[in-house]
Amino acid sequence: MSGPLARRVRGAALAVILAAAGLATTTPAHAATLALTQYVNPFIGTDNSNSPNPVPGGAGGSTYPGASVPFGMTQFSPDTPTGSPSGYRYSDTSIEEFSLTHFNGAGCPNNEDLGLLPITGAIGTSPGTGWTTYAGRYTKANESAAPGYYKNKLDNYNTTVELSATKRSGALKLTYPNTTSARLLVNTGRSATGNRNGSISISGSQLTGAVTGGGFCGSSKTYQIFYVIQFDRAPSGFGTWLGGTVSAGSASTSGTNSGGYVTFDTSSNTTVQAKVGISFVSLANAQANLAAEQPGFDFAGTRAAADTSWNTILNRVQVDSGTAADLQKFYTALYHVFQNPNIASDTNGQYRGFDQAIHTASHTVYQNYSGWDIYRSWAALIGLVAPNEASDIAKSMVLDGQQGGLLPKWSHNNNEHFVMTGDPGPIVVGSMYAFGVRGFDTAAALTLMDKSSNGGTAQGQAIRGRQSGYVSRHYITEDPSDSLEYSASDFAVAQFAKAVGDTTKYTTYMQRAQWWQNVFGPDSGYVQPRGSTGTWAWPVVPSSNSGYTEGNPSQYTWMVPYDYQGVINLMGGRQTAVQRLDHHFTQLNGGLTQPYFYIGNEPEHGVPWAYNYAAHPEGTSSAVRRVMNESFTTGAGGLPGNDDLGATSAWYVFAALGMYPATPGSDVLALHGPLFSGVSIIRPSGTIRITGAGAGQGAQYVQSLSVNGTATSKSWIRYGDIAGASTLGYTMGSSPSAWGTNAADVPPSYTDGATQPPAAPDLGTNLAQGKAANGSASCNSAESAAKAVDGSLANNSKFCSTAATKFLQVDLGSAQDVSKFVVKHAGLGGETTGWNTGAFTIQTSTDGSSWTTVASVSGSRASRTYHSISARSARYVKLNLTTPANDGNGAARIYEFEIYR
Repeated sequence: MSGPLARRVRGAALAVILAAAGLATTTPAHAATLALTQYVNPFIGTDNSNSPNPVPGGAGGSTYPGASVPFGMTQFSPDTPTGSPSGYRYSDTSIEEFSLTHFNGAGCPNNEDLGLLPITGAIGTSPGTGWTTYAGRYTKANESAAPGYYKNKLDNYNTTVELSATKRSGALKLTYPNTTSARLLVNTGRSATGNRNGSISISGSQLTGAVTGGGFCGSSKTYQIFYVIQFDRAPSGFGTWLGGTVSAGSASTSGTNSGGYVTFDTSSNTTVQAKVGISFVSLANAQANLAAEQPGFDFAGTRAAADTSWNTILNRVQVDSGTAADLQKFYTALYHVFQNPNIASDTNGQYRGFDQAIHTASHTVYQNYSGWDIYRSWAALIGLVAPNEASDIAKSMVLDGQQGGLLPKWSHNNNEHFVMTGDPGPIVVGSMYAFGVRGFDTAAALTLMDKSSNGGTAQGQAIRGRQSGYVSRHYITEDPSDSLEYSASDFAVAQFAKAVGDTTKYTTYMQRAQWWQNVFGPDSGYVQPRGSTGTWAWPVVPSSNSGYTEGNPSQYTWMVPYDYQGVINLMGGRQTAVQRLDHHFTQLNGGLTQPYFYIGNEPEHGVPWAYNYAAHPEGTSSAVRRVMNESFTTGAGGLPGNDDLGATSAWYVFAALGMYPATPGSDVLALHGPLFSGVSIIRPSGTIRITGAGAGQGAQYVQSLSVNGTATSKSWIRYGDIAGASTLGYTMGSSPSAWGTNAADVPPSYTDGATQPPAAPDLGTNLAQGKAANGSASCNSAESAAKAVDGSLANNSKFCSTAATKFLQVDLGSAQDVSKFVVKHAGLGGETTGWNTGAFTIQTSTDGSSWTTVASVSGSRASRTYHSISARSARYVKLNLTTPANDGNGAARIYEFEIYR
């Protein structure tokens, strides 16, 4: 794109436009307004990801570069030939249309309603059957975008197109060549998901009609958009088309593959301005929206107002300084966060509800929720930085539930589409409430949450389709990840119920939340499938996504953020958890079929902060900064996966702020330190001031922290600690410190509702780590005995042997008391659990020649085995592998052999 555009427009004309459009014009009095839109690059995320190990096929952010305002009903943006699902791909060099509606980062084709395309010359083939033959070609150097503005030149028509927007309308400025055949095509029958019924009526300089959209993610549900297009002058000609027939001079038509055109004589004036108002309620409302938000034809003023509205909302988070790349990534992410959900109510307060009826509200009504994606961090962020809007969003979600049956799951306009899994609506509402959002009917919200678990339906269909089996067995047999999603929602309901004073529901739902334990395999050490009789599927392949929703056992095992204490204990303790996390972060965007972290998809977004719960915050700081630097860039491929209506961008915003809502549905923020030396989050209740002495690239580790002036070693805070005017004062450095490393420093786990896994013993120092080791002939030089005592599971660090007699021996260097042994088998290294050792003995010796068997194991299939004996003196310890695997494989694989006092 061209260089960033910084515009600071003032004056009476701008104020009038802003007031007409209903856009805020001020920031809090105590904060100077900064020029922040200059840092936004709308092209970030518009092409395939250039993150390391990107997910193949449509792996970009699926963002759009066109014009919108915060949460606007319209998203006026170009659509290109290979741009699905967002409509636009940066590497394309032709444009098929400029349409009024788009999602920021959804994974299925969507929207692209009411396509407009300026052309010159005669109309030959009917656009109804040959629309793409009219596509405009362009040169990348002529394309530019900024918040609320898009510009390009269609080379084959020698026509420059400029777009801007208000909340409920679009603005279009066309600069044609000198010609008598300058035309604008209006496609009323085409959208991203197919051709449907539309209508158009042409009367002088005004076009009116309706279009039909829908079909999101294969759904049969549709919606109508009513529109009005007005031009700043009367056309010199017009016509319509229906299917393959073009009718010059026709003023109206309707049906599938329909549309119309107007012609202008630009011989003496090459510029044509147009404005487009839309409504989901009626044509009269579309006209009223347009009249209220664009009373005249002032493209420059509309563009300036859009820039100001974006600058105003971006100023809610003010960064003191940073590198050009870091500022661009941060403010573009924040920009994406504010693009959805979308205003659904008109200027008169009317909106179409989930019962398909027309209602009137005194507050702004929002629709479009990517629930499964946005509950993990977006909901908390919007509560933190946009509490007033979040209040109306919560009100809107409750209205959706009252009119449609349940809180929305994944909805498109006024239709519930049931995309993805689980029951995310309660988590979204609960998270916003936990982060201070009020002003909505909490009793009604809790009733809807409870209804979802007790046979409730949304538009006639259950959101929790597997609830009966879940309740009867306390887990879901079909999909262990779905079981975790239900439990995560139950946790959020419990916390919300407790907050509003319903202790009975709190108890019920916390008991259900703890059912996560029922899908944690005791032998595999992973969240795994389980049959209806309680049997565990075997073997478990940690990298296999079969039977999981967009993930695999390695990834979903960490999706219990409200009880990491329980997860860590089941894993065997903090040391093992840290090793497993280190292995997990071998890759940052591993996709669905590798046993590694996957930043491109939401279930893994909170995993970097699991280190905090293991009292190892340096792991969090390192992982977060790696992801920020390697998986997010300033190019068109700058997002590691679909933005999913702001979810991925919300992750980056929190990462840069130095905090993350690690437990959706709660008020807990896990901490890791800011990227910037200073940040102000400007809120109605007071400014949150974050300082990071020494912060910046290369200084990702917290050295010390004070909260509101009081020093703390805890690696977490609650929202209440910063709800008003508050300060977080960090000192950052390039090396890890002792901050956050004590057991008392870790964020809370929520243990009510069930007996917790027994506490894992604190084993102390691993006496074997780094000591001399030898063994039977290894499978290859990279899999030597030394790999089993290097303290690492990562990078395939294991001892492997296929010798007839297989053993591994460690020399402790001197005789020492030993009493505990841990063996980490193939499963913990991301390999099939079928390769976990089946039978082995552990022997000790003081001289290396006389051996005593101290542990003997047979019939094992566990990924981690723990062996405790009475303390005895030993210098040498030997592991004899008599059955190398539990599935008949002939190779022994030992990732770690650990010895403790």
